[in-house]
Amino acid sequence: MKKIRLLSLAMVCSMLFCTPVMAAEITTTEDAVIENNPEVVTESLESVKLEEMSPISLSEEQYDVLSDDEIQTYGTTPDDYEENDSPTTAFSYSKVETLTTQVTSNNDLYRLGMKAAGLHSETDEDWFYTSLTAGETYFVDLRNVGRRDWYIELYYLGEDLDSSYFYSTNPEYNSVYKGAAEKYFYFTAKDTGKFYIRICSGNDWVDSMYYFFYVGPAIQTFDIVDMPTYGGVNLFGTAYQTYTCDLRNAFPSTTAIININLSDSFSKGTCSHLSKYMSAGGRTYYNTPGDNAIKSITNASIGQLWTFGAKCSQNTHSGVHWSGRINGKFKCIMEPYPGNELDL
Repeated sequence: MKKIRLLSLAMVCSMLFCTPVMAAEITTTEDAVIENNPEVVTESLESVKLEEMSPISLSEEQYDVLSDDEIQTYGTTPDDYEENDSPTTAFSYSKVETLTTQVTSNNDLYRLGMKAAGLHSETDEDWFYTSLTAGETYFVDLRNVGRRDWYIELYYLGEDLDSSYFYSTNPEYNSVYKGAAEKYFYFTAKDTGKFYIRICSGNDWVDSMYYFFYVGPAIQTFDIVDMPTYGGVNLFGTAYQTYTCDLRNAFPSTTAIININLSDSFSKGTCSHLSKYMSAGGRTYYNTPGDNAIKSITNASIGQLWTFGAKCSQNTHSGVHWSGRINGKFKCIMEPYPGNELDL
């Protein structure tokens, strides 16, 4: 694997501190520039160090088979993308439905950004194609295959053998993938153009099965839609009432918020002028009373142990039971599901 030297995220470092620091109520000019700015968020994520796979040269036999489309195809019980058993019949990756691009609960992370297809016989293999850009960093992932040695490969077929190459999670090339619950790697594209995705069972067949896969930018943007915060408080008096919500397993480990709205859910009573805050990683972020937008939270990590607080800003309500719901947008580094990490 090739290492790329990058700087650590300030947002990750801030998680090392546990004493809350109250954010200023007044938004500075610098804060205004950062707030809701996806470009600033992307820059912070690009500083994270990733282990990258180096390309493998194609043998002359591999090149002849692929370029001449001599791969033998087999009849199988088709999924929605068959017959896609060779480069010539490869299905467009962009037309494969994405399982979800939203986080709506603690249960969406495994499917987030993934696409799904299936192998239906021991001899079946699936081919897809996608367009990649030279110099961009990508993440390739295959999951939901248990401990079977199914693998994913990515091929670039140049004008000749010397300009062609591939990447592979086949355990024959790297034993770290042997029996792994997830097969993945990062790489920076050398060329701009069409790349072919190949998924096969690696002679480790038990039965037909649907797999999840991803081939795309290492940094992605997703939405948070009406996500519950799994708690609530009774509001009374002039003090903030608080509860905690652990979002560390609901999101990728390296994230950066673009924007967050903290909306209201009342199981008893109501209040239209709440003062609210979210606190984590030694920082506290407030709303303006009556507005759901959380200020100055851009670039904070969403996957933390959060404290949510609320009070009636006019001290005119009591007996109100409140819970927050999160809506917003964040960027993240695509990565294996927690517990499936490999020593690459």
